[in-house]
Amino acid sequence: MKRIFLAFCFISLALFSASAQKADKDSIALIKFEKALADIEAKDFVIIVDSYAKEDGSFETNTDNSQFISYEKEFMFLQGPVIADNAHTNKLTVSDYSQETDKKGNVRIAMQVTGFYIRAKVEITLKKKAGNYADVIITPTKGSTKRFSGFVIPTAKSGYFKRSSVI
Repeated sequence: MKRIFLAFCFISLALFSASAQKADKDSIALIKFEKALADIEAKDFVIIVDSYAKEDGSFETNTDNSQFISYEKEFMFLQGPVIADNAHTNKLTVSDYSQETDKKGNVRIAMQVTGFYIRAKVEITLKKKAGNYADVIITPTKGSTKRFSGFVIPTAKSGYFKRSSVI
């Protein structure tokens, strides 16, 4: 009888600690989500490509911190062939900015961007349970759609490499 009671106590303790760890993870993800959302709303963030979709639809990991999308106050910058199909730092003007929140609290930002080489629709999806990890889809008027994911980081804290040749 004592063994059954002790076994029940150990199982209860293990389940309780597992649920506490899950609650901690969820609360940390929520804090990161809210911080990322604040950075996006302040229009002061960088998303360095973590993984991207190749032409064949498979995903590949990126290790180059010069492939990024950033929004710095009034302009958006796209840099890197994975994102922009060119080797330039593309300075873009943003128009038609919209932000929607679904029933689960996930946020989707859509905007139209226009620059010298690029004219596209940029969609950023930030899922509440994923913290500050965002999915981005860039649909240009000419060329193929670009899909990638990365962490939303404040511009001041990011380690991205922006080239000096801004177009």
